[in-house]
Amino acid sequence: MSPVDPSLPLSLPADGNHRLLRQLLGLALPVLVEQILHMAVGLNDTYLANHLPADAAPAGAAVGTITYFLWFIGLLVGAIGTGSAAIIARAIGARHRSLANAVCGQSVSAAILIGLLVGALLYAFSAPLIALTGLIGPAPALAETYLRMLSVTLPFTSVMFIANSCQRGAGDTVTPAIVMVVVDVINILFTFALCRGWAGLPVMGFKGIAAGTIIAYVSGGVIQFIVLLRSGGAIRLFVHRLWPHWQTIKRLLRIGVPAGVEGLLSWVANFGVIRVINRLDATNVMSAAHINAIRIESCSFLVGFAFATGASTMVGQSLGMKDPRRAARATFLAYALGGGFMTLCGLFFIFFGRIPASWLSSNDPQVIELTRRCLFVTGFIQSGFAAYLIFSGALRGAGDTFVVMILSLASVILLRFVGVEIVGGRLGYGLQIIWIVLAGELFIRGAIAFSRFMHGGWKRIEI
Repeated sequence: MSPVDPSLPLSLPADGNHRLLRQLLGLALPVLVEQILHMAVGLNDTYLANHLPADAAPAGAAVGTITYFLWFIGLLVGAIGTGSAAIIARAIGARHRSLANAVCGQSVSAAILIGLLVGALLYAFSAPLIALTGLIGPAPALAETYLRMLSVTLPFTSVMFIANSCQRGAGDTVTPAIVMVVVDVINILFTFALCRGWAGLPVMGFKGIAAGTIIAYVSGGVIQFIVLLRSGGAIRLFVHRLWPHWQTIKRLLRIGVPAGVEGLLSWVANFGVIRVINRLDATNVMSAAHINAIRIESCSFLVGFAFATGASTMVGQSLGMKDPRRAARATFLAYALGGGFMTLCGLFFIFFGRIPASWLSSNDPQVIELTRRCLFVTGFIQSGFAAYLIFSGALRGAGDTFVVMILSLASVILLRFVGVEIVGGRLGYGLQIIWIVLAGELFIRGAIAFSRFMHGGWKRIEI
């Protein structure tokens, strides 16, 4: 590693901070509102599953396992979205709007194709895919039903995610936030109503949770497609831009593929984790506690993600302006705010974790206690988790994805996947020990992202 780049300030100079702060908050706060609603959706689904009249623990485990498939879908589309956001941000910074619109069109086309292909595969192979998760008892049948229902929404879901990435790259975080708030409100209302039979709707139980998600995601895809077509803002979708332009696609893939590979292999490692946990306990208590702890922890990392998104956009635009120092200052400011909040959340998890664990979990005291123990462990590494989110987000905004991919994958595969397989799959240790491994790996990944950012090579990336 080369010496630290002297243009990367360890402390923020006073001049210009207020302007940077206003711009960063303008980018991050709409994303934060959006993420709060996402969290509410996840908590709502988990709460409904955990409080079904029958099979509460299996239903909670099934909902949690489907979350990994939603994550997988997001990663596939995100591989294109990362490249889209980086190129669009630089184009907007350099006042090259026609390039930004061209990238938007190519990205939407790719999203539709990915959605159709992956949706068909998930529908056709839902049973063997759920079998791979290691779910036991009634949970596999519930999860398979959810996955088959979800697969039909994939083209709409992909367009929604790609539109969000394009708009954020253009510096517009308000529009995707508004759309996603609408989507999440639809999700919560229809999920509750269909699960419990409100407003004259049928009582669908577990299937109602899936049906509410389907209605919301289809609505989101349609809304975002119309918004892009009619947009008068920084970026717009033109129909003629949907036809493949191979040079633009090549640029998208050069940036997006490393990030996509990193995300995909990280997903494989985490899928292996949930498989180990599912196999450890036939009662699904560990699985339910694991998912509950992740849902509660999202109250912390959603703030880090919001500031990471703001940092990513500001880094890309700053490099388009040929001002790497501004990019560095914005990133450190994002970490001061996002990392500070996540550290406070960590303290709450350590000392008061039983409070949210008791609210979200069913009346099973085992689930509540296991959830509390997981929160206690993760409380100690929230600052490192924030470093991973924000500094890696800044690096992606600069288009520096390849080196981050290599370093992060070494951590994810060697520590997360292999470590959990050893302590859980081979030695049979419980959930709390598994979370110690997961937390340690996240902290190390944060250190890797911070080190790469301080290296300064991201300033010279050509995209």
